Amino acid sequence: MNIQELILAGLQQKFTGVDTAILTRIAIKKAEGITDETKVNSIVEGISFSDVLNSYGDFRAGDASKTAVTNYEKKHNLKDGKPVENPNPKPEEKKDDVPAWAQALIDSNKSLSDKLTQFETEKAQATRSQQILAKAKEYGIPENYAKRCAIKDDEDLDAYFKDLKQEFANDGFKGVTPPESAEEKIEKESESIAKMIDEGTKTIVEQNKN
Repeated sequence: MNIQELILAGLQQKFTGVDTAILTRIAIKKAEGITDETKVNSIVEGISFSDVLNSYGDFRAGDASKTAVTNYEKKHNLKDGKPVENPNPKPEEKKDDVPAWAQALIDSNKSLSDKLTQFETEKAQATRSQQILAKAKEYGIPENYAKRCAIKDDEDLDAYFKDLKQEFANDGFKGVTPPESAEEKIEKESESIAKMIDEGTKTIVEQNKN
């Protein structure tokens, strides 16, 4: 062991628990110019706790200063006081090499998926068109006119064609009568029942005459 290490070992025994970095600063300073190992014990004995506290203060000050310098250099892209050309080099993106057979399979699946999506879309459109024409026929709307109607996918067909039929009737289109309201239906049913009763009564009267 050299003089510095001997002094440090003595200080660690004397000041148990003190940070090694602090004691090392003292050992380095006290070992300067000393070559005689016999003087180590007296050097260690001559170091007081006050010296340790002073070294600790210097250590903290030096550490704070170092931290400040590091932060400054980081902020201004410096290293040892000199500009850094590329402080944060962007790593090249690693591209995964896909085997040809795997890529072909991926492309094939994508093509199949696209065709399936297209088929389902066309099927849904055809079904919707059939529903529109059927509902238009139900309300007496001409098919060629129904095909030109801009109907939303989520449109209520029953309500749409009911309103359209009413508009046609209001505008005087022949062959298209306005949809009956609930009151009108009840009134018609009442008239029909009354007519049946009247006819039944007449039949009974005629039978009694005979």
